[in-house]
Amino acid sequence: MSLYHLPKFPVVTKSLHADLKKRVQEYFDQRGINPTGNSGLFTKAILLVSSFLLVYIHLLFFTPVNILAILECFILGGIIAAIGFNVMHDGSHGSFSEKKWLNRIAASSISMLGANHFMWNMKHNMIHHTYTNIDGVDPDIEVAILLRMAPTQKRTWLHQFQHVYFWFLYMLLYIVWLFATDYNKYFSKKIGNIPLKKCLSAII
Repeated sequence: MSLYHLPKFPVVTKSLHADLKKRVQEYFDQRGINPTGNSGLFTKAILLVSSFLLVYIHLLFFTPVNILAILECFILGGIIAAIGFNVMHDGSHGSFSEKKWLNRIAASSISMLGANHFMWNMKHNMIHHTYTNIDGVDPDIEVAILLRMAPTQKRTWLHQFQHVYFWFLYMLLYIVWLFATDYNKYFSKKIGNIPLKKCLSAII
């Protein structure tokens, strides 16, 4: 699908998106809840980042014995996932803090984890959240032939087992992300079928 055949959404006075945002905001207002981060979230973020640094430094400079090193690698993987879901993701969506500079710092934690924030922001915030689950546009549902993520994608005999092997593939996502997809986006200058230079202006 080319850039000039992206789906067009009708402009309506009342939309599900607008109504949902209104109801969510009303929920927070009625209960006096701050929709951005609180002391609990900040404490969790500090603990996660500190744990990441401690385990990483111990692995890198103290060369633990093999069994301990393998255990620490598993722990480090869990910490990386937790930072991605609880710090980076919230910061990228502007919900980590009321302060923009804190959100930028939280969002930039992805660089500490080895990925590229610009690429992730374009792929996730700009494209995925604009064209959610639309086959041919949303890169989050493009997994070659291994997984069938939309009813419009070709079905093969393998897909009847995807609920079993999905968990193993998901564990490899981070590695593929760091060593393959980010480089593919950079050198192809595209995210999916959308040119990297034009996707921002086309979506905003």
